[in-house]
Amino acid sequence: MRVPSDRREVPRSRELVVIFSLLLLTFGVGFAQLTASTNADPDPELPLLTRHPEFLHAGIAACCLLLGWSTTLSGKMIDRLLNKQVVGLALAIGLGLLGLSLFVANERWVTLGGLRFQASEPLKFAIPLLCGVSLARTSGKVKIREHPWLLLITAGVAAAIAIQDLGSAALVLGTLVMLLFAAGADWRWLPAGIITLGLFGGLYIGMEEYRIRRLGVWLAPWEQTNTNEGAQLTESLRAIHQGGLEGAGVGQGLRSQGYLPVDESDFVFAILAEETGVLGSALVLTTFAGLIFSLWRVAWQCPNPAARWFGVAVTITVAMQTAINVWVATGLLPTKGIALPFISRAGTGWILLAGAIMATLMASHPNHEPEPTLAADH
Repeated sequence: MRVPSDRREVPRSRELVVIFSLLLLTFGVGFAQLTASTNADPDPELPLLTRHPEFLHAGIAACCLLLGWSTTLSGKMIDRLLNKQVVGLALAIGLGLLGLSLFVANERWVTLGGLRFQASEPLKFAIPLLCGVSLARTSGKVKIREHPWLLLITAGVAAAIAIQDLGSAALVLGTLVMLLFAAGADWRWLPAGIITLGLFGGLYIGMEEYRIRRLGVWLAPWEQTNTNEGAQLTESLRAIHQGGLEGAGVGQGLRSQGYLPVDESDFVFAILAEETGVLGSALVLTTFAGLIFSLWRVAWQCPNPAARWFGVAVTITVAMQTAINVWVATGLLPTKGIALPFISRAGTGWILLAGAIMATLMASHPNHEPEPTLAADH
C-alpha cells in the first residue's frame, strides 16, 4: 500500500481518529452503567454515572490519553519507546500477569491494586509492539522466513493465552498473519497460515468440553435452547430481531435486565441492537468504520517504520475485535470472549487501547520528516 504523499491530509485523519474514539467511548461509558451484569448490586435509583464510578474514571483516563497525542516532545518519546528493551519489558509484564492468572488466580481475570482485568489484555498490545520493532528493518517486501523469532514468540504467547482464552489467542495470531500480508508477504503463504490457524483452533477446542459444546450450539442454536450456551445465543438473536428499526430505548431493553448473560461485554452488540435498533447499530458500526479507516491512514503516515507497523497492527486488532464481537452476537461465529472496542465494559481495556492509539497519533506528528517509502507500501 502506498503512503499518501499529501501530508496535509494527515491532521484531518488524526482529528477524525480522536473524534470517532471519543464517540465510541461515550457509548461504552453509558452502557457500562446500564447492563444488568454490571449492575447486579448497585441501587438502580442512583444517578446513571454514579452506579459504577470506576468505569467513568477509566473513561476519563482514556479520553485524556486520546486528547494528549499532540504533546510537544511526542515524536522523540515514541521513537525512544520503540526498541527491543521496551518490547522485552512489555512481554515480560504481560507473560507475568498471564502466569499469575494461570497458576495463582486459576481464572482469566486478575486483580492488582483494586483493578480487575483479563490477564491477556496487555499482550494484545505487546504483540503489535513486537511486530513493529521486528519489521522496522524491512527494506522491501516482508519475507516470512526472515522473521523466525517473531513467529515463534507470537505462537508461544498465543499458545499460553489459549489455555484460558482461545478468542484472544486467535486475535493475536490473526493480527500477525494479516500484518505480514499487509507488509507485502508472499500470498502463497496464505493457505499455510489458514491451515495452521485451523489446526491450532481445532487442538484447543478439543481440549475443553465447553468449547465443543459452544461449537455444537453454534451449528444448531435453536435445538439447544435448554442449555446455557444455547439460551445465550438465541437470546442474543431475539434481542437483535426485536430491536426493530428504532429500538426499545436506552435502558429499556428486556435483555439488559438480566436475561442475556455477559451482556456487558461479549454480547453488548445485542443489547445495543435491542435498545437502539437498526439506526443506532448502523451509527455505531459506521463510527467503527470511520475509526478503522482513519487510523489506518494515520498509521501508514508514520515516518518511523517501527511506529508504522505498530500502528497498522493496532488498526488490524481493532478491526478484528469489532468483526468478531459483532459476528458472535449475530451467530456468524461460535461464542468467543472478545470485547467490542471502547463499547464493552473494560476499564483497563479502554485505557490500553487509548494509549496504543495515542502512540500511533504521536508517531505521525507533522513535525516528523518522512522517511523514504518502503517497497512494501507500493
